[in-house]
Amino acid sequence: MNDACAYGVYFNQQKSPYDLPEVRWALALTTNLQQVGISAVSGQFKAAALPFADTPITDPVYYQPMLEFLNGLTLSDGYKPFDAGFGDGMVAALKAQGTPEADLPTGDAVKQGFGQGWWKYDPAEAEKLLASVGIKKGADGFYTKPDGSPWTLDFVIPADWNKVMQRTGFSIADSWKKAGFNVTARQADNGEFTTVQNTNAKLDLMVNWNMTCTYNSNWFNSWNSFSETFVKPVDSNEALQGNFIRVTDPEIFKLVQDSKVLEIGSEPFVANGIEIAKKLTSGMQFINLMNIPTTIPTNSTYWKNYPKQQNFYAAPYTWWSSFKKTIVNIEPTGK
Repeated sequence: MNDACAYGVYFNQQKSPYDLPEVRWALALTTNLQQVGISAVSGQFKAAALPFADTPITDPVYYQPMLEFLNGLTLSDGYKPFDAGFGDGMVAALKAQGTPEADLPTGDAVKQGFGQGWWKYDPAEAEKLLASVGIKKGADGFYTKPDGSPWTLDFVIPADWNKVMQRTGFSIADSWKKAGFNVTARQADNGEFTTVQNTNAKLDLMVNWNMTCTYNSNWFNSWNSFSETFVKPVDSNEALQGNFIRVTDPEIFKLVQDSKVLEIGSEPFVANGIEIAKKLTSGMQFINLMNIPTTIPTNSTYWKNYPKQQNFYAAPYTWWSSFKKTIVNIEPTGK
């Protein structure tokens, strides 16, 4: 459950109506992540409200220092969207579905397993936010554009090449449709998926993962492309080379630029990462969902001390730079 990347919903923030934070927040508050996680991955997931995964490494660096921010976060109408009891709700839901109580976490293990919390599922608040920007439901029960014309959400999800993210996408679309969004979950093969990700003219919304990979305190790997260099016109067919969540905030650009001269992992560097995370979250610039559900098997016949849940000194992947730390920490068994 402690993958260093997270699934999320990416918007084309340059395109109406996704350029409105009220719309983005409404979509977050109508994402029933509890049901999405149960339907897509049998409840075996760790929620991640901030714009990176919540792991034993990132938790003390970013999640714990930002809990006060999450609990105090207030929308323009005074509403507090964060649900610190999300994990307890997951335990109750799984128990109600027949999961043996002995298999469910208790105490501190609830947050270790299901995360520090997520956003409330509140379609009524979403409806208020949408009404504040002129978006209301039509006679068919679906939300319309502010001018009253039909609004169909083109939500791109993977086809069979990524079945877990595919199921997650279908479940999100179902949650939105129940709340009154006329959403089409459009499956794309790997090539088309990447083209949509990279092309402003082709993107409305999609489920994705690649802007959230933070293995340790180094947020720069994922967010160094937050720059005006990686902003193109809303109708551009020219491929983006980064900034796939379409950030246009000059304050975020400045924080990224200023961080280039800082030592990675230093207190000022981490502080800038926290400020960027606050801006991304308060504006709901993308909906971060959950750590990518992953299982990494190891064999301790010849080497031991691989990173595990109770010894999580590095992200446990052989194809990332974090494997360098594993290489110098594993120990021969003598066999």
